[in-house]
Amino acid sequence: MDEAAILAKRAEGWRRLKELTELSESGWGRLSGDELTEFVRLYRQASGDLSTMVAQTSNADVVDYLNALVARAYGQLYQNPRKGVTQIVSEGLALGARAVRQYAWAVWLCAALFFGSAAFSFAMVSQAPDYREFFVPSGMEALFDHWKEGEFEAREGGESVAMTAFYASNNPRVGVLMNAASLATFGLGTAYISWVNGSIFGALSADMASVGLLGFLLTSVAPHGVSEIWGFFIAGAGGFALGRAMLCPGRRTRSEAIRLAGKDAFVLLMVGLVMIIIAAPIEGFFSFNPAVPQPVKAVFAVFALLAWWVYFSGYAKRSEAPGAG
Repeated sequence: MDEAAILAKRAEGWRRLKELTELSESGWGRLSGDELTEFVRLYRQASGDLSTMVAQTSNADVVDYLNALVARAYGQLYQNPRKGVTQIVSEGLALGARAVRQYAWAVWLCAALFFGSAAFSFAMVSQAPDYREFFVPSGMEALFDHWKEGEFEAREGGESVAMTAFYASNNPRVGVLMNAASLATFGLGTAYISWVNGSIFGALSADMASVGLLGFLLTSVAPHGVSEIWGFFIAGAGGFALGRAMLCPGRRTRSEAIRLAGKDAFVLLMVGLVMIIIAAPIEGFFSFNPAVPQPVKAVFAVFALLAWWVYFSGYAKRSEAPGAG
């Protein structure tokens, strides 16, 4: 069939394919079942016409027009389906849980440094109060004295909102800085920050124990601390992931191992920040609310811990390939 015959026979089909393509770009729901069938038929026909025209014609304008039309229709037919909000959230949750499982060793290392340092400073201050000055920064004396009063002032609703906003802005910033220091030092920054913060908390615990208020401290910190403190551990774990990639790249080149670990470190940072943000309203409205009994706070903390444990240990685990992580 010569060029003129193809143009005469197919031009109307090409025009119709362009029309259906434009309709599909506005949403597939605008096409009826018959129109969808027609769309596919005209696309296949136009693809065949394009092959014929490329081989037989010297009319570059027609070839360019038909090539653009077929490419546009192809893009509509074979585009990746748009993800709904539910699917996006589900995939994000799965990505976060898998990253934490893969780097659980780094998260536990952060936790071991924090709680190990806390236990050490607690023991030292309890046995020799004179050592307290080595663990408590001078600027935190007033905070320690306030805790030893063993009570919280009631807050108005506006004050709780303001404190929640403060925690939601300040604490994630601290998490980002911790992660940045960790990544820049390949985990040494995480180790240092975890150790220092742990020693301060241990010294405060020893102070509270000396006045019989250790339980008050723990039940007041635990409701938000379960999310906030473990969020800091997870955010900082990326540094250890990079450190291991640098020291033990395995079969990959060192640069490739660090690049891949950097992606995982970003996911860990995002998970940690989400946990820290979740902790903000709990801290602002619940943890330091004198109207909430301390046993209720303790029960809440236990349930929060269990919820995070179930999520990180089991979410999307069945979909992982054997041996992954």
